[in-house]
Amino acid sequence: MVFEILYRHWVTIFTVLIFAIKLWPRKRFRNTETRYFWLTTLSILILVAEDIIEVLCSEDPSLRTGRIFVSVIGYTMRSVAALSLLLVVIPHKKNKFIYWIPALATLATSSTAFFSDIAFGYDKNYDFYRGPLGYVAFIVPILYVIILWVIVFKNFYERNSIERFIMPICAVFCLSASFLDAMYGGVRLNEAIIISGVFFYLVLYSNDIRRDTLTSLLNRQAFYDDCNLYNKSIEAAASLDMNGLKDLNDSLGHEAGDKALKEIGECMFKASNEKTLVYRVGGDEFIILFMHSDEKVIKDAVKKIASDVAEAGYSLSTGYALRGPKDTIEDVVRESDKLMYQEKADYYRSKGMEQRVSHYQAPEE
Repeated sequence: MVFEILYRHWVTIFTVLIFAIKLWPRKRFRNTETRYFWLTTLSILILVAEDIIEVLCSEDPSLRTGRIFVSVIGYTMRSVAALSLLLVVIPHKKNKFIYWIPALATLATSSTAFFSDIAFGYDKNYDFYRGPLGYVAFIVPILYVIILWVIVFKNFYERNSIERFIMPICAVFCLSASFLDAMYGGVRLNEAIIISGVFFYLVLYSNDIRRDTLTSLLNRQAFYDDCNLYNKSIEAAASLDMNGLKDLNDSLGHEAGDKALKEIGECMFKASNEKTLVYRVGGDEFIILFMHSDEKVIKDAVKKIASDVAEAGYSLSTGYALRGPKDTIEDVVRESDKLMYQEKADYYRSKGMEQRVSHYQAPEE
C-alpha cells in the first residue's frame, strides 16, 4: 500500500525536491515572489500528504470525518497552489486579498461535505462520488492559471521572446490535467501545477539574468545575445545617451544619478512595444533595436522618449539609423551612435562647455 501511494506521487515528489533545491539558495531572488514559489511548493507537499491520508482513510468507514477533512484541505490547497503562482506577477500595490476569494470559495463549497453531498460524498459502500459543486475545486485552479497566462502574455518583459508561450502551454497542460482528474480521478493536476511552477520560475529567473538591475531594461549581454538571435529581423537602431550625468553625480550624489537613470528607463520602456527591444548597455548609454523600418514611427518614438525625459527634468542626446540591404547590425548601431555623438557635442557646445565637445565628436570611420 505504502509503495503504491509513493509510486502514485513519484513525479510530484521528485519535482518538488528539485524545485526546493533550486529555490533554497535563491532567497533574495525577487524576495516576495520567491516566497510565493515556496507557497506553491508547500501546497503541493500538503496535497501529497492529503492524498496519502485520504487513501488510508478510505479503507476504514469509521474514519469518514477524517477523510472529509483531508479532502477539503486537498481541494483548497489545489487552489492555493495555483493562486501562489498568480500572485508572483500581480503588482504589489494591488489588493491581492481579492484574488483569495475564489480559493476561499473552494474551501466553503468543499466544507459542505460535512453536512451535505452537494460537493462530494460517499455512498453506502463508502465509495466516493462528486456532487454538482464538486467541480469548483477544479475550476478555480484553472481560473487562476488562465489569469496568470493572460497577465504574462500581455505584460511579459520581452514581448518578442518565444518564452512567453511557456505559460499558455502550461495553462493547456493544467486544463487537461484538471479534466482528467475530474473525470477519472488521480493526481495529475498536482503534477501539472508544480511542473508549471518550475518552468515559470526558470523563465523569470533567466529573464532577470538578462535585466539591468537599476532600470529593469535589458542589459549589455542581452543586447549581444539578441543581435545574434534576431539578426534577420532587426531593421533599425537608436542610440540614446543621458546628458549631464557626471555633473548630476558630482553635485547631488550617485543616488540622484541612479534616480535619473531609472526615470529614463521608465520612459523608454513605456515607449516600447512588441517590435522593439530596449537596452541599457552602459552607465548612461541606451540602445533600442527595432524590428521594422518605418522611419516615421522610429523618429516619433525617439522624439517621444526625449520629450518624456525632458518633462522628468533630464536631457537625452539621440540618434537613429535604418538598416540598408548590405548593413550588419554593427553598421547600424555605429551610424546611430555617430548621430547621437553629434547631437551630444552640439548639446555641450550650446552649454558653453567646449572642453567636452571634442570628447563627444563622432568616432572616425
